[in-house]
Amino acid sequence: MKTQTKQSLHSEDKLFNFRPVFFAAVFLCLGIVFAYYRAKGTLSAWWLTLWLPMLVAPFCFCRTRKQIKARAFALCLLVFSFCVGHSAFFIKTERFTSGRVFQEEQTVLGTLIERQEVQYGTWAVLTDLSIGDLEEEGKLVAYLPTSFADEMTISDRIVLVGKVYTKTECFQDGVLDVYAIGDDIRFEMKNARGCTKAGETFDLFLSIRQRVQKVVYVGMDETPAAVTMAVLLGDTAGIENALLENIRMGGIAHIFAVSGLHVGALYAFCRLLMQKTRLGKMPKLLRWGLLFAILFFYAGVCGFSASVVRATVICLTTYAAYLIGTETDFLQSLGLSAIIVLLLSPTALFEVGFQLSFLACLGLALLSKPIEKALYELGRLAKKLYIRCFYGGVKARSNPPSANDDTPPLTVLQRMVRSVVSFLSACFAAQIFTAPVLMIAFEYVSGWGLLLNCLFVPLISCAFAVLLLFVLAACLLPASLVAAWLYVPSVVWSVILLTFETVDFSSFMLSGFSLSGGSILSYYGGWQFLSDKWNVTNRQKWTLAMVCFLAFAITMYALNV
Repeated sequence: MKTQTKQSLHSEDKLFNFRPVFFAAVFLCLGIVFAYYRAKGTLSAWWLTLWLPMLVAPFCFCRTRKQIKARAFALCLLVFSFCVGHSAFFIKTERFTSGRVFQEEQTVLGTLIERQEVQYGTWAVLTDLSIGDLEEEGKLVAYLPTSFADEMTISDRIVLVGKVYTKTECFQDGVLDVYAIGDDIRFEMKNARGCTKAGETFDLFLSIRQRVQKVVYVGMDETPAAVTMAVLLGDTAGIENALLENIRMGGIAHIFAVSGLHVGALYAFCRLLMQKTRLGKMPKLLRWGLLFAILFFYAGVCGFSASVVRATVICLTTYAAYLIGTETDFLQSLGLSAIIVLLLSPTALFEVGFQLSFLACLGLALLSKPIEKALYELGRLAKKLYIRCFYGGVKARSNPPSANDDTPPLTVLQRMVRSVVSFLSACFAAQIFTAPVLMIAFEYVSGWGLLLNCLFVPLISCAFAVLLLFVLAACLLPASLVAAWLYVPSVVWSVILLTFETVDFSSFMLSGFSLSGGSILSYYGGWQFLSDKWNVTNRQKWTLAMVCFLAFAITMYALNV
């Protein structure tokens, strides 16, 4: 009892628990956002004198003198993180615009790292460039006739002849082109006049990706093959536009963006393998190193996308904490992964994939437990109502499992209830936090999302590692055996895809709303006050949340009516 009393008193001295890595990541993002709007010319540096004190004000809250040093450290860390984000963005944009300016015909030598068939030819991306007689940093995107690209494969060294344009300005039509900056695409060739193959280079990750693509399309029908590439490597180029759009309207397009769902499934499979085999007897450091090698290898084949890096960092920190015997903090792991991704590429913050990935994880961290608790309370109330209606108020023999129970469930039914409630709360939390980004990016939110996620997320989680092993094994087989080996996955995908080929999921979706910056801040402010991260009373939480939701309703009404 004394220990509990001391802990409760200690928690009451804090407005919220300060997580240094997570809040450093938040202020790093704020610094990048401020630099972005300064670069667009819509904000002046003088705004810092107003907004920065408001942002750091909650971190100045302290009730005892002992907390002053801790608060001073927190403020220094946050201001430093803000400045790093601000500087990193400007360094990235200035580096992008450095170098020679071209607007004439040139001979370009580069390594092909990406290609995609488009309506009028082939879209190709080259790196390791030499333009004229000098080497240049960055990448070049070229639009080639299909006849030019027929003999080209990934990692080939090719020579292009045509008019080269340098993206000398970050602004296009008054909008900062952060996507070109993030991908480091500095040059463009719209109509290549000549194209020849100059040789080959070896890139392990690109070679494996190319081999996987070749084997999958040889061993499967075209549509199942395209979906397999999308699920395993995030490559949606081969999926028909109509099918892909219907999947998006169903709210499950995230299964094609390799992220925490896929990396988490691979991580769970590796942990299970280590527990059930002799690998579990290896030293802890070697086990962690083996997991690191597997996840790093998979991330490399996927191109080290932001979502994969984020999920990999979280899985590695979680496994390290498990091996050491300590608990991991999900918010801290999420913050660490965000810092790594944004320091490597500050403009990743403005990519829809990055935003959806991190907001979904943030929703899980903040809302999954409160929603789970609310679902248990609803179940308890429903049971009481059922007993009162049919048994005249006689007390039930047992209560539904509680989110706060320390004892494990004793029956199969209780295990099922707990698993279903936990999964539903995670789905609700992720959908709540990603809804505004979906509305802004795609102008709609799917009404089918919750149902289809409940069906397909467990399916992908269970089948992902098996499908990956099937494909990797097929890469080692002779070409004559590949079709037989991949026959079952091809049939399974064909059956699953019948749902999206026969049902129109555009019939039930929320659209036609505009969101402003104020409405977005009010929306997220209301939900984060309902989380369990604030050390205030429930009445205070609900009051603050209702104020934010009221502001959200007012701004939405003013904007859309």
